[in-house]
Amino acid sequence: MLRIDLSPPPDAIAREIVVAYRPRARDLSRRIAGRICREVAAFGDPRVHDVIEEALGEAVSLFVDAMAGAPVRGATVAHIYRRLGSLEGRAGHNLDAMRAAHHIATQEFWREMSKIAGELELPLASVSYLAEALMDYQHQLLEHAMRGFAEPAPPIDPRLPLFAALVGDVRAGDLRALAGRAGWAITDRVAVAVIPGGPVSAHLGAPTARLLAGSSEGAMVVIGASGEVQLRAKAVVAETSRPVAVTWEVRLDDTRHAVRWGMRALALVAEQVIRASEDGIVWCAAHQSELCLHADPMLRRFADEQLLAPLMEETPKRRLALAETMLVWLRTRPSAPVVAEHLMVHEQTVRHRLRRIKELFGDRLSDPSETVGLLAALESTTPRWRRDLAG
Repeated sequence: MLRIDLSPPPDAIAREIVVAYRPRARDLSRRIAGRICREVAAFGDPRVHDVIEEALGEAVSLFVDAMAGAPVRGATVAHIYRRLGSLEGRAGHNLDAMRAAHHIATQEFWREMSKIAGELELPLASVSYLAEALMDYQHQLLEHAMRGFAEPAPPIDPRLPLFAALVGDVRAGDLRALAGRAGWAITDRVAVAVIPGGPVSAHLGAPTARLLAGSSEGAMVVIGASGEVQLRAKAVVAETSRPVAVTWEVRLDDTRHAVRWGMRALALVAEQVIRASEDGIVWCAAHQSELCLHADPMLRRFADEQLLAPLMEETPKRRLALAETMLVWLRTRPSAPVVAEHLMVHEQTVRHRLRRIKELFGDRLSDPSETVGLLAALESTTPRWRRDLAG
């Protein structure tokens, strides 16, 4: 059975360590993870940082609990480090990188423990115990990581290369060859569902003979015939209440573009630019114009702020009030009382705002080609200004 053993501490250490150390635990884990990722080339991939920080956080918590005299079992930490070692082995890295990472972790952890021991004026016996316990603990962690490193890699699911090819950029001939090896019922056109991050039930995340499923950029992606993709998306919404983006059908060779559109649609939901329908699905086909307008977020933001430059000189609160009023007014040109009722403010307030808007934008408000651009910029920018002011 996987586990990590730590001997009971002497009475002199007791709960003082926990009281002094708990507030620092998370910062230490982040500091060690950051240093490992910077100094050990094999761990330079940013995607590895979170895995390392999780492993360090669990390891630090276990050690501190043990030093406080709490009954602990290290099975969880042992599994995490074995998994980390296994990931490194499958990535083709060598043991030197793992040893270097553990050396950094031991060095930083001992520096922190020494500082706490000095602050608490612990007796020499307690400091010696801490040093020995830490070295033994780090040896056990490294041993579990090395066991994972030495584990044989499991056989590769033949569907995984196909999934990676579809969400990447591979020639059509390669896709069909991969599909044949995977035994996937390939079709000329597919739809894509993109589900925001976080685990789902095994049956919802599992591929089938007609559906491919996997992770991409922190989201779960399902690929297949439109009807089956929609059924899977609705099942996910029913179980998790998360919005799920579903694209229209595209050529198999264009799957990667559909994945990008689904990702962008979910981002626009988070930005409150668009909303999921009542069934919880973000139907990308219904939001093609917004997806086009927001295809490059930074370029879109720059263009919007150029169009709305007169508002940028106002204070954030005043800018938002004018933008909300201008947005309602440009849509249908209603009277001040109608705008006031919509915004739930006094009609005199609306008149003051409209007067200021006309001062700022002048003849542009009567030019149809200008007002189309202004309206689109306001629809894009006003939700962001509202969030910025609230948060």
